[in-house]
Amino acid sequence: MDDSPLVDPSLVCLDLEAPDRETALRRTAELLAADPRLGNWEEFWLSIGARQVVELADSAGRVILAHGRGPSVRKLALAAARWAAPDGPRLVFVFAIPAAMSEEYLRKVGALARICREPEKSAALFAAARPGEFAGLLGAWME
Repeated sequence: MDDSPLVDPSLVCLDLEAPDRETALRRTAELLAADPRLGNWEEFWLSIGARQVVELADSAGRVILAHGRGPSVRKLALAAARWAAPDGPRLVFVFAIPAAMSEEYLRKVGALARICREPEKSAALFAAARPGEFAGLLGAWME
């Protein structure tokens, strides 16, 4: 099976342009379309409903987290974007979760939430100059 890291630089967009939250989420999720850990992107996208999208508490609305789950996902994957939202910059994260996985995902989303609540770490993600830098920071912190 695929050995891609959870946070792969090819799944990071640092200059996402979108007029609204729904478009930002879709464009972030579209980063996963060619990833080998995902079998059917449309099926995956349809699994992301309103209840699977949250703004992380204590992040001042600056972090949006969504997840989709189902048989089309072969292995846990994460897409990330820095969005220049109309009301200020935001980080957007979209997890792709296999149907049978829960414990690993819960560990990773918990780690991500802690990272985004730490001012120094979230500032570093907002300041990252390249996708590789962003992915490297996030990947190291989520281990």
